[in-house]
This record gives sequence, C-alpha cells and structure tokens, in this order.
Amino acid sequence: MYFELYQDCFIVKGAKNILLSDVHFNKILDITEFYEIFDGKHYFLIEDNLSEITSFLITERFGNLTENITPENFRKKFKWRSPNKINEVIIEHKLKDNFDTAGAYRMIEELSASFIQIRFLEYSMAKIDEILSFIEFSSIQTVEILIPFNGIPQDLTIIKKLEINPRVKTVYFYNAPENRSIVNDDKLFTIIYYEKNIIDPKYCGIIQEDYFLNDINNISKSKAVNNCLYGKLFISSNGDLKNCPSADKIINNIDKTSISSLTEEIKKEKERFITKDQIEVCKDCEYRYFCTDCRMFRESPENIFSKPLKCGYDPYKGIWEDWSTNPLKLKAIKYYELENLN
Repeated sequence: MYFELYQDCFIVKGAKNILLSDVHFNKILDITEFYEIFDGKHYFLIEDNLSEITSFLITERFGNLTENITPENFRKKFKWRSPNKINEVIIEHKLKDNFDTAGAYRMIEELSASFIQIRFLEYSMAKIDEILSFIEFSSIQTVEILIPFNGIPQDLTIIKKLEINPRVKTVYFYNAPENRSIVNDDKLFTIIYYEKNIIDPKYCGIIQEDYFLNDINNISKSKAVNNCLYGKLFISSNGDLKNCPSADKIINNIDKTSISSLTEEIKKEKERFITKDQIEVCKDCEYRYFCTDCRMFRESPENIFSKPLKCGYDPYKGIWEDWSTNPLKLKAIKYYELENLN
C-alpha cells in the first residue's frame, strides 16, 4: 500500500527547508523533517513507522492511500499560457493629462487587459468621473483605484460612487492619517487607508510572506515567466510607457506608438522572461514559486539575475531578517537612494 499526493499537491525543495503545497485548498506545509520518505517522488511505501505521518497527511487532505501509483506522465503539469501580451495596466492621471486620455483607454481596450490600476496624483471628482466613463463598457474585469486622502466627507462621496461600480474592487487612500482597511464582503469591495505615499515607485518591490500567492495561476506563471513583470504595462502621467512604475527605461510614449509596435518592443524586454529558477539565491529558496519578484531593485543593480533587494529571507539559514538594515545591502540601498524609505 502506498500514500500518494493528490494532483493539486507538489513539493518545493529549498536549500534548507522543503515545502508541500496544495493549490486547491491553498495550504503550505513544511515537510523538511520527513521529506526523505518521498525520495524525490510523489508517493511513498507505507511502513509501520510511517503510520503517524501518513494519517496526518490524509487528515490534512494532501493525499490518499492507493495500491496503484499514478505514472508521473499522467500527473497534472503546471503550464501557464496567456493570449495577451498585456494583462495588467497601471496608469497615472493628473488634473490635466499630458497625453490623449481617451486614446490611452482605447489602446488598453485593444490590448484586452483584464486588470487596471488607476492612480490619481491629484484629487478631482470631475477627473474620476471622466475616467470611470472610459471603462463603463470595457472588457476590463478588475479595477483598483488609488486616490490621495482628502478628508472624510469628500472621501465618503468617492466611496459611494465607486462601490456601486461592479469593476472597482479596491480603493486606496494614500497619505492618510492612519493605516486601516474596511471590507464589504457583500459587494466584494475593499477600502484601504495608507499613511505612506504608496504611489512613490521606491515603495515597490517589497518581498514578504503577506504577499505570497499559493494558487495555480501564480505558481505556473512563476515557472514560465517573470511573475511580476510579464504582461504588465505602466503609463505615466506624461504618457511614457514602461514595464513598471519603478523602471528607468522608457519603452515609448502612448501618443507615439501603436499596438503592433508596442507588442514588438515588449518582446525585447529581457526582464519579463526571467523566472524564479534563474534568479540568484531565489532558485535555492523554498518560497520561490509563491512570492512576488522585483527586477527593478536588486542586490546587485548591474546584474538582472540578482536577488530582489527588498527580500530579507535567507534560504540557506531559513530565517527572515530586516532587509533595510542588512549591511550587505547598504551599497545597493544607496545606489537606489532608498536610505530614508520608511
């Protein structure tokens, strides 16, 4: 008799620790102490000394007992595919945009992006109404909106307007007096207040457990391409196109390019195709398929395969530390001018 992992369960081996992931029930289990019983396989032969472990794994629904092992080639494979070159768009707006706003949203629609984050750099109800009109009949599925905190009465007016929009799922008020969140489960609508100026690109790229995603889409994407940069497009308040807000390189300008030329230029962005298995240190980390990645802030700025600067985890020791106080990162912190980042 054998114990066999369910099809939605797989093992991730790190330099020190080993994890068992279940993407169906969104569970992660540290199996470092008894990993050897699997011997690199998705099953093990049940012996008397393994009854307690077997019982635990079955109770936690990681697998079941069987006499016939499923051949490896018949087990579920992680393959990530997307018909779109761009799935996620981040766009900035001032009171008066320095680009053709309507034209930008037409291009976003042509790109068939499913997610958009709209950043308002200045407060204006009229501007918010204008932008909402562009996505009223859009194919966009999910919208996040970032607005500068302006005071309770004005913010309540905005909230009442946005919570009835079926596409808008999250509203962030940045530069707020406190950090707090309000979740409306009935309307699937969340309001988040941040003290920080989160539209500042220097706040991007934080790696921490709170941001881990144990789902089949993120894991399969992490194995195939860069899970942060692939499919992402940033449109600045000047209409400049970048891979992300923190990127230095400008791909083109929204008013000066077309869908076809933009698609061709995106193919040349090497960082979009770097997987976690190619990144130094990350490739030895047990969390590599669950965490986000950042190619814009790196421990070695000149090396596009360097570990994310803002990650404090050491997979060789299995411990988390504050990345911002690590003496080995000080040179890179100074290079990116992050010394006073709070």
